[in-house]
Amino acid sequence: MINISEAAAIAMHSMIYMANRKDEVHSLKEIAGYFGISANHLSKVLQQLVKSKYLISVKGPKGGFCLATGKEKATLMEICEVIDGKYTPKNCLFESNHIKSCCCIMKPMISKINETFVDFMTGHTINEMKL
Repeated sequence: MINISEAAAIAMHSMIYMANRKDEVHSLKEIAGYFGISANHLSKVLQQLVKSKYLISVKGPKGGFCLATGKEKATLMEICEVIDGKYTPKNCLFESNHIKSCCCIMKPMISKINETFVDFMTGHTINEMKL
């Protein structure tokens, strides 16, 4: 099943925000204000994206963040995995030592949801998405 952290959702939205406004440096305050989120939480997320070379941190009074060269073609899955690690779908909602994923009664539905999710996340780049 789909399990995306709030941090990964913030990362994807922030990257799309910057991809929609490519030629600008965006302050932490600006992005946090746009989404109505904590600047502290956003800062931690953006620093992970800088460390992973998806964003560039610009120092100084007019500093902030901007997309690294070529990263406008990053997929949603790439951004999600920077924050949450490699995506591993769950095959059953019922966690039990007695129920194996092969035998889950919900497996057909969950498999279809997982497939749709992976197709969407790997098939869309941040520059294609609009806020």
